[in-house]
Amino acid sequence: MISLGNVLVVDDEQPFFETYRDLLHREGYYVVQAASRHTALEKLRASTWDVVILDQRLRGELGGDAGIDLLSEIVPTGAKVIVATAYADERMIERAFKDGAYDYLEKLPTLPMMLRIKVRNASETVRERRRAALTETEREKEIRNLWAAVRTEADRNRKGQLLEDLMVLLFRTVPGFIHVETRRKGPEEELDLFIRNESPEPFWAHDRSQYLIVECKNWSKPAGPNELVVFRDKMLNRGGRCHLGFFVAVGGFTEGFSSRSATFRKDDLLVVPIGPSDLDELVNATDRNAVLKKLHGNAVMAGNGHH
Repeated sequence: MISLGNVLVVDDEQPFFETYRDLLHREGYYVVQAASRHTALEKLRASTWDVVILDQRLRGELGGDAGIDLLSEIVPTGAKVIVATAYADERMIERAFKDGAYDYLEKLPTLPMMLRIKVRNASETVRERRRAALTETEREKEIRNLWAAVRTEADRNRKGQLLEDLMVLLFRTVPGFIHVETRRKGPEEELDLFIRNESPEPFWAHDRSQYLIVECKNWSKPAGPNELVVFRDKMLNRGGRCHLGFFVAVGGFTEGFSSRSATFRKDDLLVVPIGPSDLDELVNATDRNAVLKKLHGNAVMAGNGHH
Protein backbone atom coordinates (compact mmCIF):
# COMPACT_ATOMS: atom_id res chain seq x y z
CA MET A 1 0.00 0.00 0.00
CA ILE A 2 1.30 3.46 -0.94
CA SER A 3 1.35 5.81 2.04
CA LEU A 4 -0.09 9.29 1.57
CA GLY A 5 2.73 10.65 3.70
CA ASN A 6 5.06 10.05 6.65
CA VAL A 7 4.01 11.81 9.85
CA LEU A 8 6.23 12.18 12.93
CA VAL A 9 4.35 13.02 16.14
CA VAL A 10 6.56 14.69 18.73
CA ASP A 11 4.44 14.40 21.86
CA ASP A 12 5.11 12.74 25.20
CA GLU A 13 1.42 12.27 26.04
CA GLN A 14 0.49 8.78 24.88
CA PRO A 15 -3.29 9.40 24.64
CA PHE A 16 -2.76 12.27 22.22
CA PHE A 17 -0.31 10.27 20.12
CA GLU A 18 -2.81 7.39 19.92
CA THR A 19 -5.52 9.81 18.80
CA TYR A 20 -3.28 11.19 16.06
CA ARG A 21 -2.13 7.73 15.02
CA ASP A 22 -5.61 6.19 14.85
CA LEU A 23 -7.09 9.08 12.87
CA LEU A 24 -4.21 9.42 10.45
CA HIS A 25 -3.73 5.69 9.86
CA ARG A 26 -7.32 5.55 8.62
CA GLU A 27 -6.53 8.37 6.22
CA GLY A 28 -3.56 6.47 4.79
CA TYR A 29 -0.57 8.02 6.58
CA TYR A 30 2.40 6.28 8.17
CA VAL A 31 2.62 7.63 11.74
CA VAL A 32 5.49 7.36 14.25
CA GLN A 33 5.92 8.82 17.74
CA ALA A 34 8.88 10.61 19.27
CA ALA A 35 8.22 11.18 22.98
CA SER A 36 11.31 13.29 23.66
CA ARG A 37 13.57 15.84 22.04
CA HIS A 38 16.40 13.30 21.79
CA THR A 39 14.19 10.71 20.07
CA ALA A 40 12.76 13.33 17.73
CA LEU A 41 16.24 14.37 16.59
CA GLU A 42 17.21 10.74 16.02
CA LYS A 43 14.15 10.08 13.89
CA LEU A 44 14.61 13.30 11.92
CA ARG A 45 18.14 12.21 11.02
CA ALA A 46 17.14 8.63 10.20
CA SER A 47 14.12 9.20 7.92
CA THR A 48 12.34 11.67 5.66
CA TRP A 49 9.12 13.14 7.05
CA ASP A 50 6.36 14.98 5.23
CA VAL A 51 4.63 16.37 8.31
CA VAL A 52 5.71 16.78 11.92
CA ILE A 53 3.04 17.32 14.58
CA LEU A 54 4.95 19.08 17.31
CA ASP A 55 3.61 19.48 20.84
CA GLN A 56 4.18 23.02 22.09
CA ARG A 57 5.40 21.74 25.45
CA LEU A 58 7.35 18.56 26.16
CA ARG A 59 7.00 17.70 29.81
CA GLY A 60 10.18 16.42 31.38
CA GLU A 61 12.31 18.32 28.90
CA LEU A 62 13.27 21.96 29.28
CA GLY A 63 9.85 23.29 30.28
CA GLY A 64 8.07 26.26 28.73
CA ASP A 65 7.91 25.97 24.96
CA ALA A 66 10.43 23.16 24.70
CA GLY A 67 8.54 21.72 21.73
CA ILE A 68 8.71 24.94 19.72
CA ASP A 69 12.44 25.08 20.42
CA LEU A 70 12.70 22.11 18.02
CA LEU A 71 11.41 24.10 15.07
CA SER A 72 14.91 25.25 14.18
CA GLU A 73 15.93 21.58 13.86
CA ILE A 74 12.86 20.40 11.92
CA VAL A 75 12.19 23.16 9.38
CA PRO A 76 15.51 22.71 7.48
CA THR A 77 14.55 19.05 6.77
CA GLY A 78 11.70 20.20 4.52
CA ALA A 79 8.94 18.72 6.67
CA LYS A 80 5.86 20.86 7.30
CA VAL A 81 5.44 21.47 11.04
CA ILE A 82 2.03 21.69 12.71
CA VAL A 83 2.35 22.91 16.30
CA ALA A 84 -0.18 21.27 18.63
CA THR A 85 -1.18 23.25 21.69
CA ALA A 86 -3.71 23.14 24.50
CA TYR A 87 -3.92 26.92 24.46
CA ALA A 88 -3.14 28.93 21.33
CA ASP A 89 -2.11 32.25 22.83
CA GLU A 90 -1.03 35.04 20.50
CA ARG A 91 2.58 35.04 21.69
CA MET A 92 3.01 31.33 20.99
CA ILE A 93 1.40 31.52 17.55
CA GLU A 94 3.52 34.48 16.53
CA ARG A 95 6.71 32.75 17.65
CA ALA A 96 5.78 29.46 15.95
CA PHE A 97 5.17 31.09 12.57
CA LYS A 98 8.26 33.25 12.91
CA ASP A 99 10.33 30.11 13.48
CA GLY A 100 8.89 28.41 10.38
CA ALA A 101 5.78 26.48 11.48
CA TYR A 102 3.32 25.64 8.70
CA ASP A 103 0.21 25.71 10.89
CA TYR A 104 -1.03 25.11 14.43
CA LEU A 105 -3.60 22.76 15.92
CA GLU A 106 -5.56 23.31 19.12
CA LYS A 107 -6.31 20.35 21.37
CA LEU A 108 -10.06 20.98 21.39
CA PRO A 109 -13.10 18.78 20.66
CA THR A 110 -12.73 19.77 16.99
CA LEU A 111 -9.24 18.22 16.88
CA PRO A 112 -10.17 15.13 14.77
CA MET A 113 -11.69 17.20 11.97
CA MET A 114 -9.00 19.88 12.02
CA LEU A 115 -6.21 17.31 12.23
CA ARG A 116 -7.32 15.60 9.01
CA ILE A 117 -7.66 18.91 7.17
CA LYS A 118 -4.37 20.42 8.32
CA VAL A 119 -2.31 17.28 7.78
CA ARG A 120 -3.86 16.78 4.34
CA ASN A 121 -3.04 20.35 3.31
CA ALA A 122 0.50 20.10 4.64
CA SER A 123 1.22 16.72 3.04
CA GLU A 124 -0.21 17.85 -0.32
CA THR A 125 2.19 20.81 -0.26
CA VAL A 126 5.13 18.46 0.33
CA ARG A 127 3.96 15.97 -2.30
CA GLU A 128 3.61 18.79 -4.81
CA ARG A 129 7.18 19.88 -4.17
CA ARG A 130 8.47 16.33 -4.58
CA ARG A 131 6.42 15.69 -7.72
CA ALA A 132 7.94 18.77 -9.31
CA ALA A 133 11.44 17.47 -8.58
CA LEU A 134 10.94 14.02 -10.18
CA THR A 135 13.02 13.08 -13.18
CA GLU A 136 11.12 11.74 -16.20
CA THR A 137 12.09 8.17 -15.32
CA GLU A 138 11.02 8.62 -11.69
CA ARG A 139 7.75 10.21 -12.78
CA GLU A 140 6.88 7.34 -15.12
CA LYS A 141 7.61 4.81 -12.38
CA GLU A 142 5.45 6.78 -9.96
CA ILE A 143 2.58 6.91 -12.46
CA ARG A 144 2.58 3.13 -12.82
CA ASN A 145 2.86 2.58 -9.07
CA LEU A 146 -0.06 4.93 -8.44
CA TRP A 147 -2.25 3.24 -11.04
CA ALA A 148 -1.54 -0.16 -9.49
CA ALA A 149 -2.38 1.26 -6.06
CA VAL A 150 -5.64 2.84 -7.29
CA ARG A 151 -6.80 -0.52 -8.65
CA THR A 152 -6.05 -2.43 -5.45
CA GLU A 153 -6.75 0.09 -2.66
CA ALA A 154 -9.88 -0.76 -0.64
CA ASP A 155 -10.09 2.34 1.55
CA ARG A 156 -12.19 5.02 -0.16
CA ASN A 157 -10.26 8.03 1.18
CA ARG A 158 -6.87 6.64 0.20
CA LYS A 159 -8.15 5.50 -3.19
CA GLY A 160 -9.48 8.99 -3.93
CA GLN A 161 -6.23 10.69 -2.99
CA LEU A 162 -4.17 8.21 -5.01
CA LEU A 163 -6.39 8.76 -8.05
CA GLU A 164 -5.96 12.54 -7.81
CA ASP A 165 -2.19 12.16 -7.47
CA LEU A 166 -2.18 9.92 -10.54
CA MET A 167 -4.17 12.39 -12.64
CA VAL A 168 -1.90 15.29 -11.64
CA LEU A 169 1.14 13.42 -12.95
CA LEU A 170 -0.63 12.22 -16.10
CA PHE A 171 -1.84 15.68 -17.14
CA ARG A 172 1.53 17.23 -16.42
CA THR A 173 3.09 15.01 -19.07
CA VAL A 174 1.03 16.88 -21.69
CA PRO A 175 2.70 20.08 -22.99
CA GLY A 176 0.83 23.15 -21.80
CA PHE A 177 -1.03 21.38 -18.97
CA ILE A 178 1.74 21.92 -16.44
CA HIS A 179 -0.06 24.16 -13.93
CA VAL A 180 -2.33 21.74 -12.08
CA GLU A 181 -3.94 22.60 -8.75
CA THR A 182 -5.69 20.05 -6.56
CA ARG A 183 -8.78 20.38 -4.38
CA ARG A 184 -9.35 24.02 -5.18
CA LYS A 185 -12.28 25.21 -3.06
CA GLY A 186 -14.96 27.73 -3.96
CA PRO A 187 -17.82 29.06 -1.82
CA GLU A 188 -20.04 26.05 -2.53
CA GLU A 189 -17.89 23.52 -4.37
CA GLU A 190 -14.53 21.83 -4.60
CA LEU A 191 -12.66 21.09 -7.81
CA ASP A 192 -10.55 17.94 -7.82
CA LEU A 193 -8.09 19.23 -10.44
CA PHE A 194 -7.93 22.72 -11.91
CA ILE A 195 -5.61 23.11 -14.92
CA ARG A 196 -4.47 26.26 -16.68
CA ASN A 197 -4.53 25.63 -20.42
CA GLU A 198 -1.29 26.98 -21.86
CA SER A 199 -0.99 24.46 -24.65
CA PRO A 200 0.78 25.81 -27.75
CA GLU A 201 -1.23 23.42 -29.95
CA PRO A 202 -4.11 24.81 -32.03
CA PHE A 203 -6.09 21.65 -31.17
CA TRP A 204 -6.43 22.63 -27.50
CA ALA A 205 -6.52 26.36 -28.17
CA HIS A 206 -9.57 25.92 -30.42
CA ASP A 207 -11.59 24.76 -27.42
CA ARG A 208 -11.40 28.37 -26.19
CA SER A 209 -11.03 26.95 -22.71
CA GLN A 210 -8.58 28.93 -20.61
CA TYR A 211 -9.01 26.41 -17.82
CA LEU A 212 -9.75 22.70 -17.69
CA ILE A 213 -11.31 20.97 -14.72
CA VAL A 214 -11.08 17.30 -13.88
CA GLU A 215 -13.52 15.33 -11.73
CA CYS A 216 -12.13 12.16 -10.15
CA LYS A 217 -14.54 9.44 -9.00
CA ASN A 218 -12.89 6.56 -7.19
CA TRP A 219 -16.15 4.61 -6.89
CA SER A 220 -16.37 0.90 -7.63
CA LYS A 221 -19.80 1.56 -9.16
CA PRO A 222 -20.31 3.45 -12.45
CA ALA A 223 -20.87 7.21 -12.45
CA GLY A 224 -24.32 8.26 -13.65
CA PRO A 225 -26.17 11.24 -15.12
CA ASN A 226 -26.59 13.05 -11.79
CA GLU A 227 -22.82 13.27 -11.39
CA LEU A 228 -22.53 14.59 -14.95
CA VAL A 229 -25.04 17.37 -14.24
CA VAL A 230 -23.17 18.46 -11.10
CA PHE A 231 -19.88 18.48 -13.00
CA ARG A 232 -21.26 20.56 -15.86
CA ASP A 233 -22.57 23.07 -13.33
CA LYS A 234 -19.00 23.42 -12.04
CA MET A 235 -17.88 24.17 -15.59
CA LEU A 236 -20.65 26.74 -16.07
CA ASN A 237 -19.63 28.46 -12.84
CA ARG A 238 -16.22 29.38 -14.28
CA GLY A 239 -17.47 32.57 -15.91
CA GLY A 240 -17.18 31.33 -19.50
CA ARG A 241 -13.49 30.46 -19.11
CA CYS A 242 -13.93 26.68 -18.93
CA HIS A 243 -15.46 24.89 -21.93
CA LEU A 244 -13.64 21.59 -21.52
CA GLY A 245 -13.69 19.10 -18.65
CA PHE A 246 -12.52 15.54 -18.04
CA PHE A 247 -14.62 13.17 -15.97
CA VAL A 248 -12.51 10.30 -14.61
CA ALA A 249 -14.42 7.31 -13.23
CA VAL A 250 -12.53 4.21 -12.08
CA GLY A 251 -15.82 2.28 -12.01
CA GLY A 252 -16.86 3.36 -15.51
CA PHE A 253 -20.12 5.01 -16.58
CA THR A 254 -23.79 4.07 -16.75
CA GLU A 255 -25.75 4.19 -20.00
CA GLY A 256 -27.60 7.12 -18.47
CA PHE A 257 -24.36 9.11 -18.31
CA SER A 258 -23.91 8.84 -22.08
CA SER A 259 -27.57 9.46 -22.91
CA ARG A 260 -27.70 12.52 -20.66
CA SER A 261 -24.55 13.80 -22.34
CA ALA A 262 -26.36 13.79 -25.67
CA THR A 263 -29.03 16.16 -24.32
CA PHE A 264 -26.46 18.94 -23.90
CA ARG A 265 -25.87 19.44 -27.63
CA LYS A 266 -26.85 23.11 -27.65
CA ASP A 267 -24.36 24.44 -25.14
CA ASP A 268 -20.67 25.03 -25.72
CA LEU A 269 -19.25 22.64 -23.13
CA LEU A 270 -17.54 19.34 -23.70
CA VAL A 271 -17.13 16.66 -21.05
CA VAL A 272 -14.60 13.96 -21.94
CA PRO A 273 -15.29 10.72 -20.02
CA ILE A 274 -12.25 8.70 -18.94
CA GLY A 275 -13.09 5.17 -17.81
CA PRO A 276 -10.82 2.41 -16.47
CA SER A 277 -9.67 1.17 -19.89
CA ASP A 278 -8.94 4.76 -20.95
CA LEU A 279 -6.92 5.29 -17.78
CA ASP A 280 -4.95 2.13 -18.48
CA GLU A 281 -4.20 3.40 -21.97
CA LEU A 282 -3.13 6.80 -20.64
CA VAL A 283 -0.83 5.27 -18.03
CA ASN A 284 0.93 3.06 -20.56
CA ALA A 285 1.01 5.51 -23.47
CA THR A 286 4.21 7.04 -24.78
CA ASP A 287 2.19 9.96 -26.20
CA ARG A 288 -0.52 10.95 -23.73
CA ASN A 289 -1.33 14.06 -25.69
CA ALA A 290 -2.44 11.84 -28.59
CA VAL A 291 -4.55 9.66 -26.28
CA LEU A 292 -6.32 12.69 -24.81
CA LYS A 293 -7.01 13.99 -28.32
CA LYS A 294 -8.55 10.63 -29.24
CA LEU A 295 -10.77 10.64 -26.13
CA HIS A 296 -11.73 14.23 -26.92
CA GLY A 297 -12.76 13.17 -30.44
CA ASN A 298 -14.77 10.25 -29.09
CA ALA A 299 -16.67 12.61 -26.82
CA VAL A 300 -17.45 14.98 -29.70
CA MET A 301 -18.67 12.17 -31.94
CA ALA A 302 -20.84 10.81 -29.13
CA GLY A 303 -22.75 14.08 -29.06
CA ASN A 304 -21.32 15.15 -25.70
CA GLY A 305 -21.22 18.76 -26.84
CA HIS A 306 -20.43 20.60 -30.08
CA HIS A 307 -17.51 22.76 -31.20
